[in-house]
Order: sequence, then C-alpha cells, then structure tokens
Amino acid sequence: MQYDMNNKRRVLAIDYGTKRIGLAISDELRMLARPIGIIEQSANAIGDLLALIEKEQVGCVLLGLPTSLNGSDSEMTKQVRSFGEKLFAKLDLLTIEHHFHDERLTSIMAAGNILNQGLPKNKRQQKYRHDEEAARIVLQEFLDAR
Repeated sequence: MQYDMNNKRRVLAIDYGTKRIGLAISDELRMLARPIGIIEQSANAIGDLLALIEKEQVGCVLLGLPTSLNGSDSEMTKQVRSFGEKLFAKLDLLTIEHHFHDERLTSIMAAGNILNQGLPKNKRQQKYRHDEEAARIVLQEFLDAR
C-alpha cells in the first residue's frame, strides 16, 4: 500500500517475537515514535493488535522484518512473513495501510539505547523493554525517512 503523508492517523510499529510482540506508536503528526509496551504472543495476538489499532486510531502498520546482514531470509523471517500475511489480510479489509520494514540491527541498537538510559540493571534486563524499543527504532526510522 502507498504511504500517505496527509493521513493524520497514527503509525504503529510491531516487533514480532515468538514470546512477545513489541509495540511503538507515532504521534498524530507522524514525527515522533514512543514505545507502548508489548502484547504476549498467543492465538489471539492478531485480535489484540486489531483492538489496539482501533483504539489508537492507527492508519498505518509497520511490521519489522528480520533479515540477515546480507539481506537473506532466516527462519524467523519466514515466521514474521507468515504472521504478516495473516495480519495484513485483516488490515486490507479495514483499508489500513501496512508495510514490512527492515529491522536489521535494531536489537543491538535497542540494547544500546536502554543501556544509555541509565536504568538499574534489573530494569535494563527486562525483555519487554528491548522488544518495545526495537519497535520504536523501526518506527522512528520510518518516520524520519519521510
């Protein structure tokens, strides 16, 4: 789907994981990304995402696509593509824009960002922080490119 800069609805970024799905959302002007937590991976994950999309008035969804450094697909890439096909089919019915977005190195960047926040070790090691920060990085990169 084509990106529409005039759309004033928010952008949601998703960092898919086998245990948790990290989330970040933009402001209405689509300038700033902020982490908003996680959704636990479950059979109802897509339903939970659709409820969030409606609640937050999301007009565009980004799904981080983990490829290897050389751009080839990994096993995780295949899982994300499969999840994306299911989610994007639902978003098409709702006429919500959607994209895969390259997320190479976001996990490393997220770990560095969390370390730089000066949080105590027990908070830095909370896995959900890394998931939502990876989603925030994907979203901010997308927003900055526009």
